[in-house]
Amino acid sequence: MFFSRVVSSFRKSSSSRLGILIGGLLLIFGLDSLLFRHALWVVPNESAWSTNHFYNFLYEYFRIQSKPKTKFRILLVGSSIAHYSLDRALLDEEVRRLTGKEIESEFLSYAGMTPLDAYLLRKKIIDLNPDLIVYPINFIDWRLHRTYVLDPVSGRNDSFPEDRLILDALNYGEAPQSRYIFPAESAFTFWKILGPEKTAEFILAAVFDFYRYKDIYWKNIRSLFDHRFGRNTSYHGYNGAQIPERITSLGWTGQSFSFIPKEYMVKKGFYIQVVREILRDGPLHVSLNNAKGESQNFDFDSPGWKRILLDKKFLENDSSLITTKLSKVWIPYYAEPENKDWVYDRLGVRLQQTFGDELPRSGMQYTREERSEDLRYVGMNESEYREYFYFRLLAEPEHRPGIGYLIALAEAKKKVVGESFRPAMHFRFMSEFLDSMRASNIPVLLINNPENPISLDWYRESTWYRSHLEYLRSISGRGVMFSDFKDRLDPIDFSDYHHFTYPAMKKMSPVYAGEIIKFVE
Repeated sequence: MFFSRVVSSFRKSSSSRLGILIGGLLLIFGLDSLLFRHALWVVPNESAWSTNHFYNFLYEYFRIQSKPKTKFRILLVGSSIAHYSLDRALLDEEVRRLTGKEIESEFLSYAGMTPLDAYLLRKKIIDLNPDLIVYPINFIDWRLHRTYVLDPVSGRNDSFPEDRLILDALNYGEAPQSRYIFPAESAFTFWKILGPEKTAEFILAAVFDFYRYKDIYWKNIRSLFDHRFGRNTSYHGYNGAQIPERITSLGWTGQSFSFIPKEYMVKKGFYIQVVREILRDGPLHVSLNNAKGESQNFDFDSPGWKRILLDKKFLENDSSLITTKLSKVWIPYYAEPENKDWVYDRLGVRLQQTFGDELPRSGMQYTREERSEDLRYVGMNESEYREYFYFRLLAEPEHRPGIGYLIALAEAKKKVVGESFRPAMHFRFMSEFLDSMRASNIPVLLINNPENPISLDWYRESTWYRSHLEYLRSISGRGVMFSDFKDRLDPIDFSDYHHFTYPAMKKMSPVYAGEIIKFVE
């Protein structure tokens, strides 16, 4: 009798514990799904263009997924090559002009996206039901430099073990997208190569979104908070109102800049950053003037973020444009280490990230605006540009650890000259990605994108380069069209080896549209 009561009590206790455990697990899964699978993607995305890459990609994917398809849908797929080369509005407008038909172009792009990534994303891409995929690609996307990083002494791309390259491509430190964007696909495709520990990490990320996105959501929450309650003075990408005279991507003005006065500037003011370099020869004088002759003046003799409370007279009657003039400028190359950069731009003050907009702009993550860096080379002849090219990208590496990547790319272009072409790793996965699109009857426009003629000359006449183009042609056909645009632009159209300036992007838009309409008509 006593024994039966003990057994009964134990069973009830065990049942109670099991119920609590199941309830706890359901609560965890429920909160995980609510907060990180849904809520994280419906709050406003106030990221600047070409920042916060993986969050922006996922945000865009979920946005397109929930958007009804009403027009011919084009997905612009690829790395930063894609979003530096293509503009949705320009493409849509050009195709409409040429065909009279409405299309919708959408980006599925992030910095560092490789053909392996596209292959692992193939089912997600197919699920968006595109009518065409435009995939511009360049040397940078094949990641050939990683072979020489992994084996600086004897590494060769025509013989390096592919398993080591796959492990490197899925390493969180080198490619965090493998955990953020396709953890399940990585685990189930490459579990034999990854081993049990790495495979378990990917599966954990696939099951629990709070673990998967742990490095993403805090950054976004901080950004939303700062945009509403902070000064917006710590940032990596300017996302405020466009400045007529243009502004750098980091928010630096020139000696003169204009803006439309807003009520918040009178009530709360706005901030500008004054750097030590601009004060070397004395205080900085800042004058604000409009066309009606009204003015306001400030003098600063110390560095830091300075508040400017705009005089209410600038809002009376018509709020005409205010032009701000600075008494001096500074040049980054001659700056102290904190502000030093290898450019000769004549800079003024730095504006807040959301300057000119009381409510932060959202939905700008794939909308490119012209910046002053895009105009840096306008008017240069080829000799002047070439000198600036080497100075900007490769000079004084002993003082610039940040250019290691650019140096590695330059060395890789020169090293492949002595190698034979092997269609392994990303070349193989590009072929498999295209096969997946064919199987789903989704046409692809594969583009060998323009490259800076200076860096292209390092290897364009090599057997490797010719063979790699032959390979891309060989995997085309049957719904895949290959276009070779390598010679379409001049050196002055590039900010580095592969990335277009804004004017070059506009110049190329009709060229891309001319290929796209072959699928639309």
